[in-house]
Amino acid sequence: MKSVLGSVLLVAATSTLWPAATPRPVPPPRSFDFTHDVLPVLQRYGCSSAYCHGSATGRAGLKLSLFGSDPAADHAALATQLGGRRVDLREPDQSLVLQKALGRLDHGGGRRLPRDGSAHHLLRDWIAAGAPWSHGERRELQALHVHVRGDRVVAEATFGASQAPRGGPAASETRNQPDRGDVVDVSDTALFSSTDPTVVEVDAEGRFELRGEGQAWLMARFGNLTALTRIVRPFARAEAAAPRQTAHALDRELLAHLGELGLPHLPPVDSRQLARRLHLDLVGRPPTPQELDVFAAKPDVPATIARLVQKREFAEVWAAHLARWFELPEAGDEGPAGAAAARSRDALVQAIGRGDSLPAIARGVVLGAGGVLDRIGDARDRADFAGRALLGMRIGCARCHDHPSDRWRHEEHVAFSACFAPPRPDGAGGTMAGAMFDTESGERVEPRFLELDGALARGSTAADRRGELADFLVGSGHDAFARNACNRVFAMLFGRGLVEPIDDHRLGNPPLAAGLLAALVGEFHRTGGQLPALLAFVMTSGAYAAPAAAADGPDAAYLAARTSRPLLPATFLRAVTAVVGRDVQGALPASPLARELALRNGPLLHSLLAGGGTTIDATFEVCGTPHERLVELWRLLLSRPPRAGEEQRFLPIAGQDLAAFRDLAWAVLTGREFGHHR
Repeated sequence: MKSVLGSVLLVAATSTLWPAATPRPVPPPRSFDFTHDVLPVLQRYGCSSAYCHGSATGRAGLKLSLFGSDPAADHAALATQLGGRRVDLREPDQSLVLQKALGRLDHGGGRRLPRDGSAHHLLRDWIAAGAPWSHGERRELQALHVHVRGDRVVAEATFGASQAPRGGPAASETRNQPDRGDVVDVSDTALFSSTDPTVVEVDAEGRFELRGEGQAWLMARFGNLTALTRIVRPFARAEAAAPRQTAHALDRELLAHLGELGLPHLPPVDSRQLARRLHLDLVGRPPTPQELDVFAAKPDVPATIARLVQKREFAEVWAAHLARWFELPEAGDEGPAGAAAARSRDALVQAIGRGDSLPAIARGVVLGAGGVLDRIGDARDRADFAGRALLGMRIGCARCHDHPSDRWRHEEHVAFSACFAPPRPDGAGGTMAGAMFDTESGERVEPRFLELDGALARGSTAADRRGELADFLVGSGHDAFARNACNRVFAMLFGRGLVEPIDDHRLGNPPLAAGLLAALVGEFHRTGGQLPALLAFVMTSGAYAAPAAAADGPDAAYLAARTSRPLLPATFLRAVTAVVGRDVQGALPASPLARELALRNGPLLHSLLAGGGTTIDATFEVCGTPHERLVELWRLLLSRPPRAGEEQRFLPIAGQDLAAFRDLAWAVLTGREFGHHR
């Protein structure tokens, strides 16, 4: 096979712009690797972005692969396409690719490269060397590290000798071979970013500036690897106290996290609010006045949890959470799909009622015939679903190109998708493993599981690989499922995950408090992924009992406090049914604004209360005085006695007729306190 250098020279020799007698360019005394030297420049300065030459049709006649996902095609586009007109091997400074990028010729993207900068000189040297695919020993990117040096963030890549060329043209002759395990400063070509520019801001050159208080990560991306370093600027809070001793593993991590940030550990909520929180989270309703009195007299959280998880309400509430986790269609959908979803929801209720662990339930998602996984037809869609729902990873971008912000390559996605190809007839009355075929080559794709937590990717040899696939997805040699499950359960209880978005676990999206997630994963493994045990672990912590605070303040942002959040529509209706004593007829829209309008202006609550026979009516009739009525109504609906100002304002209404008392109950039911987790 001819080298790229030879191909370029052959084109140049037949060109009228470069006579055949022109001597071959002499390469400078350094190694070049297009993938690791030139391609990062195109990525860093946006040339291969979707808004420029990386778009589906390219731009101004130049088509590059999106985010540099196809290095061989990009090399051909620059070095050999159109007779190599984009590079001038005789006079590198006159190369079209340089003239346009430097703004010396009209360019739709304007000037992209700083003149006389490192990227400018690197491209010029590459062209002067003959624009090779590689010059010197082929290198393989093995690791990326980032650290702070003064006011700059420095990225260093570790390279090793490549065992074989990766999908590119043949390499040119070997010169200036690098030592194995070379560590190279790639700060001039790495992509830098900050997870929170309000705390620390970083520019394209790696210079950073501290802004506000809090924590953020400075990230560097090079090739398909990401590295990051954490920046913490403590809050100057006079009331911040030194971490106290605690026996709870979750609280130890939380206190260390808050202490590092200079935030106080706030006092817990009172017993009545904690009782309301426990009942809403576990069984989807407020405590009855009797349950409230028992808990207030003796706040036994473990005993309350043990009692509530035995109720069918618990199985129904958490089956609904899992249904959203596994992306089941909403209840009430018609047709075969709706019927299948209803069966899957019933199966989740039964599994929780039996005490199945979360790994066992997830295995059912994979293995269940006609269940959650089988409702997805395309093998690639199945792979995407398994990635985000079971592993907590968004791998979908790799369907078309290497993932721009994660490590996943296109060929890994294709091989993983092949694991989900449905079995096919074997010609003898049985079935054989399904197969996928590459859309470009037409060749059969060998199925291969993803490489996770350092465990090497491996293929599947079983005729029906569902069992092996289920074992892999729920944690065979990795913690991806455990981290995903713990993060989702935490989000269900706190309204936000330690990793957000909850299905985007990757190095470039670190958890808010890594110690808390690690403590949850440890408990997950200790208990075998039992849902009640994981819930009890969280609910007996001081973190769970923290008070509510403003969502835009640092206390809520860093878990020193909870944020108030609306009840889910299904939970709200369940809570109304419980406190009113009659089934609610109707549904609520998902949109918060539409829901508010439906409650205040629609007939749902008005009809329910006006129909009579409710707990509200019984409260009015049984209680002898307006004060007793008001106290009992507040205990029933808000799980607390009325405050002094509320008594003064609403006592006259409680002393009027039943219609006025119903109106008061309607006002409380549509108010913020009843309809929110606090």
